[in-house]
This record gives sequence, C-alpha cells and structure tokens, in this order.
Amino acid sequence: MRILRISGKNLASLAGEFQVDFETEPLASAGLFAISGPTGAGKSTLLDALCLALYDATPRLLKRAGSQLPDVGGDTISALDPRTLLRRGAAEGWAEVDFAGNDDLRYRARWSVRRAYGKPGGALQPSKMTLHRLPELDPLGGTKTEVAAEIVGRIGLSFEQFTRAVLLAQNEFSAFLKTDENERGELLETLTGTTIYSEISKRAFERYRAEQERTRMLAAQLANQAPLPAEDRSKLDADRVNAELALEAVDARRSALEHELRWHHEAAKLERGEIQATEALALAQAAQAEAAERRQRLATLDAAQPARPMVAEVTRLEGERKLAVESGGKLESGLAIALEARRQAVLDVDAALAGVDAADNALRAAAPQLDGAKALDAAIAALAPSHGQAASALEAARNEARQARAAHAAKSAEHDNARKGRDTAAAWLSTHARLEPMAVQWPRWDKLLAQAAQSVSAEAAAASALANASRQAHEAAQHEQAATLALGEATSRLGTLDAARRDAMGALESSDPQALDDERQALDARRERLAAGEKAWTALVTTRQELLQAAAELDRVDTARAGASRLLDEARTAAPALLAAMHQAEKSLGAAELACASSVEELRATLDDDTPCPVCGSHQHPYRDNGREDMLRTMLANLRGEVLDCRKRVRDNEAVQATQTATLAAAGERLGTLERERTTLGKLVGELEAEWNAQPLAAEAPASDMSRADLFNELRMAWFAESRDALRSALAGLDARAAGLRRAAQARDAAQAAYDKAQLEQARLRQAADSAREAGARLHLELRAMSVQQEALAAQLATVLAELDPVLSGASGDGWQDAWRRSPATWRVDRGQEAAQWQEQTVLHTRSTASAATMEAEAAGALERIAQADRHGAGVAAEFNRIDTELKDKRAQRLALWEGRPVAEVERELVAALAAARNHHAARQAIAAETAQREASARTALVQLNEHIAALDSAGVRAATALADWLEDYRRNHFGLGLAPVEDAAELGRLLLVGGTWLAQERAALGAVDAQVGSATAVLAERRAQRALHREGLPESGLSADTVAAAVEALTAERRAAHDLATELRMKSVQDDARRLQAQAMLDEIERQQAQEQRWGKLAELIGSSDGKKFRNYAQQFTLDVLLGYANAHLGQLARRYRLERVTHAGAPSLALMVRDQDMGGEVRSVNSLSGGESFLVSLALALGLASLSSNRVRVESLFIDEGFGSLDTETLGVAMDALDALQSLGRKVGVISHVQEMTERIATKVLVRPAGGGSSAVVVA
Repeated sequence: MRILRISGKNLASLAGEFQVDFETEPLASAGLFAISGPTGAGKSTLLDALCLALYDATPRLLKRAGSQLPDVGGDTISALDPRTLLRRGAAEGWAEVDFAGNDDLRYRARWSVRRAYGKPGGALQPSKMTLHRLPELDPLGGTKTEVAAEIVGRIGLSFEQFTRAVLLAQNEFSAFLKTDENERGELLETLTGTTIYSEISKRAFERYRAEQERTRMLAAQLANQAPLPAEDRSKLDADRVNAELALEAVDARRSALEHELRWHHEAAKLERGEIQATEALALAQAAQAEAAERRQRLATLDAAQPARPMVAEVTRLEGERKLAVESGGKLESGLAIALEARRQAVLDVDAALAGVDAADNALRAAAPQLDGAKALDAAIAALAPSHGQAASALEAARNEARQARAAHAAKSAEHDNARKGRDTAAAWLSTHARLEPMAVQWPRWDKLLAQAAQSVSAEAAAASALANASRQAHEAAQHEQAATLALGEATSRLGTLDAARRDAMGALESSDPQALDDERQALDARRERLAAGEKAWTALVTTRQELLQAAAELDRVDTARAGASRLLDEARTAAPALLAAMHQAEKSLGAAELACASSVEELRATLDDDTPCPVCGSHQHPYRDNGREDMLRTMLANLRGEVLDCRKRVRDNEAVQATQTATLAAAGERLGTLERERTTLGKLVGELEAEWNAQPLAAEAPASDMSRADLFNELRMAWFAESRDALRSALAGLDARAAGLRRAAQARDAAQAAYDKAQLEQARLRQAADSAREAGARLHLELRAMSVQQEALAAQLATVLAELDPVLSGASGDGWQDAWRRSPATWRVDRGQEAAQWQEQTVLHTRSTASAATMEAEAAGALERIAQADRHGAGVAAEFNRIDTELKDKRAQRLALWEGRPVAEVERELVAALAAARNHHAARQAIAAETAQREASARTALVQLNEHIAALDSAGVRAATALADWLEDYRRNHFGLGLAPVEDAAELGRLLLVGGTWLAQERAALGAVDAQVGSATAVLAERRAQRALHREGLPESGLSADTVAAAVEALTAERRAAHDLATELRMKSVQDDARRLQAQAMLDEIERQQAQEQRWGKLAELIGSSDGKKFRNYAQQFTLDVLLGYANAHLGQLARRYRLERVTHAGAPSLALMVRDQDMGGEVRSVNSLSGGESFLVSLALALGLASLSSNRVRVESLFIDEGFGSLDTETLGVAMDALDALQSLGRKVGVISHVQEMTERIATKVLVRPAGGGSSAVVVA
C-alpha cells in the first residue's frame, strides 16, 4: 500500500484547496521528507485529511471526550465528530487521497462535508465518502458503509491497524508498544496474512459446539425412538394373541354359515342339473323320431349297393367308347399331317442335293487364286522386317536432330537467363545493402525476436491474469460478505426453529402417556376377556347345534339308505323276468315279420291243395286264404307294441337299479362321515363346556337355562353385544386422546427435523463463509506474485530489445519497435522474409555468374552436334524410301484378292460351306425317312382303334341289359321291404354317388341317437336320485340362501375388522422389534459420537475460541518473535542498552512485551517504565521492524511519523536519522513531522505549512 497524493479543502487551519503530490518532484524521488511549520500551522491536519479520506476518522478525535460543542445557531456537535474539522466560516470541505492498493491498482478516496444551502451559516449535513478506480474513475461501492468496506479491502488494514503500521500519530507513537495483547495479535495477523490461525481457532470452537449438538440430537432421537417397556411389550403380545384367537372364532362361525350356504348352492345346482337332464332326454327322443326318414334312406342305400358294380361297368364302357371315338378323330388328323410331311421332305432332299453340288464347284474354282495370295503373303512377310528397321533408323535420326536443336536452344536461353539473373541480383543487392547486417546473422536476431514476442505475450498474459486476479479478489470479497450475511440469517433462523422445537417438546411433555397406557391396558384386558368369553360361548353353542344337526342328518341318511336298498333288491329280482319277456317278444316279432314278408306272400299264392310246401314240405296251407293273412298282420302290429313295452320296462328297471345303487353308495359314505362327526362333536362339546366355565366372564354372564335354550342363547349374545359396544365407546375415546398425543409427537418430530435441517444449513453456510475468506486471502497472495512477475517480464523484454535495436534500427528504421509491438509475429515473419530474400539474392548472383560462362561453352558444342545429325539423317531417309515403295506394291496386289483377307480363313469358309451343304442333305434324308414311318404307324393305329370301338359297343349292350334286369327286380320287391322307390338308372346312379364312408358315418350317427336316448334316461334317473338324497340333508335352520349369504357377508365384515386389528398388533410388534435393533445401533453411534466429541473438545480446549484469539495469539507469538528480531536489530543501532523480549507463560500464549536493560546486568523492565525518549526509540525500532515485516501480505510503502523526536539528544537523533535513511532506501517513503531544527535541516525535501494570517495556512513543497 502506497500513498500517492493528499489533497483537501477548508480543513481546520488549511483554508482553500491544498495538495501534496508524492508522484511529482521533488517528492517523487525523495524517500525521506519532513513536514514542518510553526506550532498550530496545520501539520497534523495533513494527516487528518489522509485519515478522513480513507476511514472517516482521525486519531486525534478518537481520543477526545464525547462532549458537545456549539455549532451555528443553537446546534451542537459531538467533539468526536470528524465534521468538526470543517473550517469555521466555510460552506463545504473535503479530503481526497490517491493510493495504490495491495492489488497494485490505483484508487481515489474522497471524504466531503457541506453545510445546508451551501451557506456558512447552514446546518452541517451528513458526510459522504466515495471511491473510484483510476484512471477510469469507475465508482466502487454505493453507500457510505459499502465504500468504507471497499477501502479497507483495497488497503488491507483497518483504521486501528493503519494507525499502528502506516501513521504513527501525535502522542500515539508508542501505541503498538503499550497496546494490549489482543490488538497486537490482530495487527500482526493482518500484516503477515496469517488469518488462517484465527479461522482454525474459530472452526475448532464451532466444530466442538457442533459435535456437542450432534451428541445431544442423537440422545434426543434415542429418547424419541425408544422401544416399548417390558410390561407394554408383554401386553402387546397378549393383545396380538387375543386378536388372532378372535379372528379364529369369527372364521369358525363363518365356516359354518358358508357350509350352509354351500348346501343351498348345491341344491340349486342339482335342480338345474335335473332340468337340464329332462331337457336333454326330450331332445334325444325328438332326435330319434326325426331320424325315421334317415333310417329309410340308409336302408334304401344299403339295398342299392349290389347294383354298384353294374352301374360302374356301364359308366366305364361309355367312357372308354367316348375316349376311343375322340382318339379315332385324332388319328385321322395325324394321318393327313403325316402324308403332307412326307411329300415336303422329298422336296427338301432334292434342294439340299443341289446345294452340295454348288459348294463343291466353288471350292475347285478358288484354288488358283488361293495359291497366288499365298505367294504375295510370303513376299510381304519377307519385306516387313527390313521396312521396320529402316523406319526406326529414320525416326531415330530425326529425333537426334531435334534433340540437338532443342539442346542448342535451351543452352542459349539458359545463357541469356544466367546473364539476366546475375545483373538483376547485383542490382537488388546494391539497392538493399542496408539489410546485410541483419541478414548475415539472421538466426541470432530471429531467436531474439522470438524471445521478445514471448516476453510480450507473457507480459500481456500476466497483465490479463493480474486484472483477472484483481476481479476475482473483488468477487471473493463480495462472496465473503454475502456468505457472512447468509450465515447470520441462518443463525437467526436456527434460533427461531430451536424455540419452536422447544415449544413442541414442552407441549408433548405436558401430556401423560403413561395414564393413557394404563387406561388402554385395562380396556384391552377387558376386551381380551370379553373376546375370549364370546369366542368360547359361540364355539360351544355352534358345536351343540352341529351335534344336533349331525344326529338328525344321521337318522335321515340311514332311512334313505334302507329305502334305497329295498328298491334295489326289488329291481334286481324283477330284472330276469323282464329280460326273458323282452327276448320272447322280439323272437315272436321276428317270426311274424318273416311270415308277413312280400316274398313269403308270393310263395304262398303258388301253393295248391295236396301240394307240398317247398319250404316246410307240409301238405296243409293254413295261411293261404286272405282271412288268415289279415289276422297275421294284426298279430304283427300287436307283437311290435309288446316288444316296445318290454323294452321300456327293461330300461326303467335298469334306471332304477342305477339310481338306487348310486343312492346306496352315497348314503353309506355319508353315514360313515356323519358317525365320525357326531363322535368328534360330542367330545368337543364337553371340552368347550369346560372352557366356558373357566372363563372369567362366565360368572358375569346371564345364568344358564337349558329349558329354553334358544331364548337363553339370544339373551347371552345380546349381553356380549352390549359389552362390546360399551368397550368400543371407551376405546374410541381413548383413541381420540392418543391421536392428540400422536399429533403432538408429530409436531415435535417436524420441529426437530426442521431444526436439524436448519442446523445443517448453518454448518454449510459457515463452511461457505470460511471458504470465501480463504479464497480471498489466497487471491491477494496470487495478486502480489503476479505483479512481481509482470515487472520481471518487462525488464526481460527491455534487455532483449536493447540488444536488437542497433541492428534492426539500420534495417527497419528507428520506429521498428512500435511496428513490431503492433504485430510481433507478422513483423518477425516480414523481417525473416527480407533476410531470406537478401541471402537468396546473394546466392543467385554467385550462381548466375558461374552459370553464364558454362552455358556459353555448351551452346557452341550443341551447334556441332546439329550438323552431324543432319548428314546422318539424309542417308537413312533414302534407304527407307526404297523399301517402303516395294512393300506398298505387294500390299496393293494382295488387297485385290478377297480384299486382303487371310488365305486360311477363305479356305476354311469354302470347306465349311461344302460340309454344311452335305450335312443339310443328310438331315433332309433322315426327315423324309421319319415321315414315311409316321404315316405307316398312323394307318395301323386307326385300324386297331375301330376294332376296339366295336368290342366296347357289344360289352355296353350286355351291361345295360343286366342293369335293367336288376332295376325291374328292385321295383317288384321294394314296397314289401319298406324301401324308397328307384325309377330308373339315373336315379340309381345318384343314390350310388353316396360313398361307404358316409354310410358308415350315418349308421354310427343313428346308433348314437339311440344311445343318446338311453344315456339321457340314465342321467335323468341319477340326477333325480342325487336331488332326493340332497334334500334329505336340508339344514335345520330353515334359512333361505339370501339370508345365509347376508349373514356370511356380515361375518366377513366382522372378520375384516378382526383381521385389521390382528394385523395392526402384529405390525406394532414388528415395529417394536425394529426399534429395539435401531436403539442398539443408536447407542453404538452415540458412543462413537461421544468419542468424536471428546477429540474435538480436547482440540477446542487447546486452540479453540469463539473470536479466534487463542490460536491466533499462540501463532502470532512466532510472528512477534520475528518482529522483535527486526526491532532489536534496529534497536542495536538506536539504543544498544535495551533489548525487547516477549513475556512467556508456561500455561497460555502471550504477546506481552518487556525490556531487558543490558547495562544493568540483563535486568528486565516493563515497557511502561521507559522514559519519553526511551519509549520513542523503542517504538521507532518497532515501527521500523513492522515496516520490514509488512512486505509479506500488506506491503506498506508509506510511513508517517508525527512528533516524538524532541525527546532525543543530538547523538541519538543522528542514529534515528540513519535508521530512517536505511528504511527509505528499501523503497519506503517516510514522512516526519518534527519541530527539531537539526532534524528538519538534515532532511532536504520538505512539505512546509506556512501561516498566512487570519488563522489560515498554506501548504508548499520545497
């Protein structure tokens, strides 16, 4: 921190505007200057202006008593108010300071005050403070408080610290020496940037508090989540068992009702089954009646089956004759086609023979020409190699001549170019001679330029990083302020939530849960006894009823079994006679049907008297007359009715046997079951009576009266219901009170949760605030390091540019640095190109000179080679022309023969044409033979087919006659057999379209219809027997199915309530088990937390404190020891007699000071025992030590000392001056206010405060 300028207006005796600028001469180059003037002139007012502009306070006013001073009119003003420094009679005044902050940026702080209406007699207005960043004049802070905070942040010192390290005010020179330990520790901490120790002390203290709070919270959680006591747990287990027993009782009652409801459902089901069986029998009988026509059709189809082979034979013969006739037509068409093909084949053979003759003649005629063509081909082949060689030689000669001329032209051009390049390079080098020093050693200068560019980039990056670090430091300060504000709000909110939590806990503690538990325990015990008694009584009554029902059911089933056994015996006895009668009736019916058959009637008509019967041989024919025949038909009808009646009686007997057998088996099984149930129920009644008599409520219940059991049961059940209602009302009231208690507990838990959440948030915000403070300190250190780095980079750049300047000034002019700085990379590339171009031109000049001489000699040699090539080419051209003319003549002669085509190709074509003609002739001859063969085959097949058709016609006549005979016989006999008529063969064919599979399926279907009638009859009998047997088990209650269902539904609701209660009690038991486990885990966690609390407690005891001073003072002991080392070094020059030491205490840190008098044998003295001069020397040594120490975090580069030197003798004053000179040589600017003439005369640079009359003074720098 460095003061750059102090200015002001109308402050105390300094009337008008004044200014002391430490950046202008002579103050800019003076490290030590004096502020001198007569007493009261206003020397200290300059330092007041410095403090006002920065802190709105002055050291002198803070030490004054707080009395009131009169102001204009009747107003008064406090003696401590800095506005009292406004000059009397002035309407406004201000103080302004320019300074460099610890971030190396420049700022302007301004303090101002004015009177109302701008008049000297106006009332004083509140003072204002502003802070601007220079040179932009960007405002920092808004309100006065914000501006003050910004100034402290930029300087790094509070007002009290400022008056210890920068400004040693009048009468305050020995303040650091005699201040208390805490203030001394704060100042040392600020100067060294070691605030971390205070933060560690605070954090250790706060962490110990947090661990204590966590231990308390865990203890509270353990209290809130404690498991049930042993008595309550036993009661809960008993309640759970009773609830499960009550649930079992409800299940038993519901099971009995469900059994009765199932009987009703089974009765309805059996009734529906009987109706369905009746309907099924009716449907089966109807289907049997409807199947009569199907039976007749099936019989007709069976009778028609013998005619199937005859019909098939007729159909086959007709089909074969039709196919044969169609084949005859096709054979006649084929014969005509064969005749035409044979005629055409003969013509084709004649034409093919003419083609063979023509091809043979063409081959013989081409033989001479083929021989001539072969001779020409041989001659051309012999000339071709010589022609090719001559052409190659000619082309080579021409190429050689062209190459020689091209070489001569190229060498001439190269010679001209070399001369031009040499001249051009020489001219360029002459013009750019200034580049030679740079180009000759360009790699060296290029490397230096690269270093300079890197330095510029690094300097720019450092400047950017410096600005960024400054911005980050400012942001870190803002974050720290915001975090501190948020922490305060969180702490306040935590206090509010803690109060709410305590209120909720107080409301919960005001209730008496134990009384509720005792009352609930009594009611639960009553409910258990009531439930157990009702369960025992209900079980007893139900079992008695079941015993009576079982006895009645046993008698009924036994009676039904006896009846079924009797009926079964009767049916079995009658069965053989019924079967014998049915068989006899069927036999008689068969004989009667034979006697009445149509064939028998025809035979009977042929009988004559005294002629034996061809069947039985008898000579008597009693049935030959018509009267006997009518009697036979009547008897046949009677026998058919008797057969049907016998069959019905047999089926009824079989149904009775099946029904009674099933009834007898079911009754036997039911009797065994009922006997076992009656025995079991008898034993159970005895056990339940004993259990009821053992119940505690048996004595309270109405007395037993077995003479009127039904009425007594109703009275006792009513008594149970009234008891349950009374108990339920009492439990409802208890539940309401318990619900209120639970709500209070929930409110307490909610308040506790909110408090815990807020506590965690407070810890997080405290950590955020600590992080923000640490980040701010770290950024300030980085800012200082970056500033030093930037200065080093600037010095490095200046060194490199100084080395480059002599060379580059000659190459690029004196302004090369400005051009280079605008674009270092581009400027360097341009210079590199210039150097490369200069070097290139130098090489080019050398090469061009040598190349011109070489090219001139080579061009002369090229001219000689051109002449030699021309002479050689003329001879080669003459030989080529001779061979080429001869070859062209041969090729023209060969082209006239078959257009130059190869002889072998022409011969192949002629031979191939002859072979093709011969092949074509042979093929035509084969086709002619084949057509003759096809004609003969067609004629033979046609004759055979006509003979086959005649044979089919004869067989068809015989098959049709046989079929007509069968139809005639069927028409004569179908009426007597009950068959459907068949009019003709077409109708017979339609009947025979039905296959054997359909006949088998139809026969099986008709059999199934008959079987279905028998099955339906048996099922109906069984269903009737089952229903009759079920009706015998009708419950004695006589209730309807709806009534029983309603009772089951009511019991279901009751069971649901009992189940819910049992489930709730089981859940409570499980939750209590979980709480027991959790409580054990919580105890373990509390033990670990207590160990953690003890560790932090020990640490807090060692270094922790709420304000951080315990560890801070301990750490600053070492800083103070370092400071005393610096101070004693200066004190060795100022006063060797004294040595400063730190007072040590074995039990606690100490920052107290003492003085060891070395002239008195090392006697220890208090700092308060020093005289005025001694105190000044010791304080000066401390101030100089602080100046040396402060260069770490807050670099104090300005020091102002007000008075104190008048108490020194001449020799000591000289020693003090030497110390001040040594201090200013270290880069500090020291200002001294003193009346000592010897001292002011020794200091060359002075700030003079001269009285100007009228109580005003002027400030002059000399």
